[in-house]
Amino acid sequence: MPTTIQVSEKTKRELLKFASELQARLGRRVSFDEAIMTLLEDRRRVKVARERLRSMKGILRGKKEAVEALISELRAQEVGRLGRLRRSAREALD
Repeated sequence: MPTTIQVSEKTKRELLKFASELQARLGRRVSFDEAIMTLLEDRRRVKVARERLRSMKGILRGKKEAVEALISELRAQEVGRLGRLRRSAREALD
């Protein structure tokens, strides 16, 4: 059953921007609900990937630096992706 949630105008604009990018990528209309679920699924995938990498730390004895470098790289990619989303949302506001 549909429900109403309250978000700030800024959050609404960023969600709209993300939904429009998702629409362009998928080639079809996308609801706010689908956009939010996509964001949540992406977050879950990142969390699972991090947990798997952390569990590998103990397995890869002597390779601690390589695992830590991989984790750092994934974090940097995530920070970069979030930065691009923020910039595109700001551009949409201008």
